[in-house]
Amino acid sequence: MTEHTTVGVGLISVGWMGKVHSRAYQAIPVVYPELRITPRLIIAADTEPSRVDYATEVLGFAEGTTDYHEVLAHPDVDVVSICAPNFLHAEIGIAAAKAGKAFWIEKPVGRGVAETRSVEEAADSAGIASSIGFNYRHAPAIEKIKTLIADGSLGRITNVRGTFFA
Repeated sequence: MTEHTTVGVGLISVGWMGKVHSRAYQAIPVVYPELRITPRLIIAADTEPSRVDYATEVLGFAEGTTDYHEVLAHPDVDVVSICAPNFLHAEIGIAAAKAGKAFWIEKPVGRGVAETRSVEEAADSAGIASSIGFNYRHAPAIEKIKTLIADGSLGRITNVRGTFFA
């Protein structure tokens, strides 16, 4: 049997989306047991002290801070969820890449093409994994249609209009 892998998680911004990310990490062993991953909630940052308290007291992070740089500098953090306000995404994404931390960044990555490209270049240059939070990216129906398109089963796709009911 394959061993479990522990992944240290850092969170930047404990607002609504930060709470969603935290709960998703906690659900991984139950929802995806085949991955044999055990996330460990290491440190969460938010500029609002009451949300830092919420992260440690309710969400279960071991530590909290009001400075996101502490999340990026933490030696036990392997992956960071960047859930800060949109105008900070590029700054934090670049800093995460420079710190060598894999990250999941909420959309939009940047306020325009230049900012978005700068985050991509920083992640590529650092050789770290990154992902953008598109809501339905990994939904089974979307994964299936992606496979059908990629293998040519549907022919050449020129236009798509769809509705998704969860």
